[in-house]
Amino acid sequence: MPATIVVGDLHLRSGGERAAADALVEVLRGAPDSPLVLAGDGLDLAAEPVETPAEAVEHTLGTAPELCRLLAERASRGVATTFVAGNHDQAVTRPDVLRAIHDLLGLDGEHRAHVRSEPWFTSLAGGLVHVEHGHVFDPDSAPSHPLAPEHRDDVGICLLRDFIVPIDGYQFVHRNAEPPLPLLMRVFRTYGPKAPWVIGLYVWMATRTSLLSGGRFPLVDDRAEGTRRLTDYARSMEMDEETLRLLLEAHATPTRARSTDTFLRLYLDRVFATCAIVGGGGAAAGGALLGQPALAGVGARVATMGVLALAASIVIKLDRYGGRAQRMLAAGAERAAEITGARTVVLGHVHVDASGPSYQNTASFAFPAGFDGRRPFLRVQEDGTVERGLV
Repeated sequence: MPATIVVGDLHLRSGGERAAADALVEVLRGAPDSPLVLAGDGLDLAAEPVETPAEAVEHTLGTAPELCRLLAERASRGVATTFVAGNHDQAVTRPDVLRAIHDLLGLDGEHRAHVRSEPWFTSLAGGLVHVEHGHVFDPDSAPSHPLAPEHRDDVGICLLRDFIVPIDGYQFVHRNAEPPLPLLMRVFRTYGPKAPWVIGLYVWMATRTSLLSGGRFPLVDDRAEGTRRLTDYARSMEMDEETLRLLLEAHATPTRARSTDTFLRLYLDRVFATCAIVGGGGAAAGGALLGQPALAGVGARVATMGVLALAASIVIKLDRYGGRAQRMLAAGAERAAEITGARTVVLGHVHVDASGPSYQNTASFAFPAGFDGRRPFLRVQEDGTVERGLV
């Protein structure tokens, strides 16, 4: 039995480079009979400015015609391709989206069964290796429930749809854990005179996302609906339902479940403190120039409050979130291994090379770092051995 190829974070999108898709073609041509698992965010459906996820399939997968031809040829020989849902392509499990993939690949009824999708995870090597995207352990990206029928945008996807896509700033997706000051400087360097408009759009997006979080985020309803689907899913995965319940308990609560958490995650406290400093300082200066001491006094007090609020936020912690997702995925992987009995849990999502006693991260095939320019993937052998490959 040939090894299974596991690729994380391929991030195919219409505005992206073809290099990652071409590199995957090279990997698959070197392993013609190896099943392929795309371990989440294979298709960056959320990054496409189209009406439906089914339309986004043509914009993403359709940008890689040679990869499409190869996947179709492999399916015609019974070689499987599995799309495991990530936070950027959680809609890949919808029947209309999977049908759009089949149609784009030109598969007939018999061969469609060899290109499938999983909403949560897949098991390899007889259960010795557990593979999922890993976003369920990251509060900023965790779904309300992996089996919920409605796919809610997490904090990162709200940022992507309402901010990154309109400013054509996809490079910021991979810097979302940076503190706000370096990101602000990057915005000014990138956009120059348009930077104030970009910053204004961010404030609007962040405020809107915060207001639509908390009580307006249907966490309880989604979890109830997902739980109702648990029995059928356990049967389809040939797993004990109690095991799945324990896995669910290990998942993070979405940041959007609380408005305050969302507000702080998007650094709106620092944004508004900065606005108070700038606005109050301007009012104080204007009042002094115009000889209006009342205006100058109010402006000075507002600016002082802004300075104190910003200082307090920074003193508590300059960078609140750097490394948090990596730590939570590592802990989640070890817990998942304990629950499932898997020898190795394979995750992606954080775009870094990471490992632990029972954990291996795919790293990002689209955005490799630390591999001397080569793209990382994993080979899972039939005996459960997991090996790193580079192309």
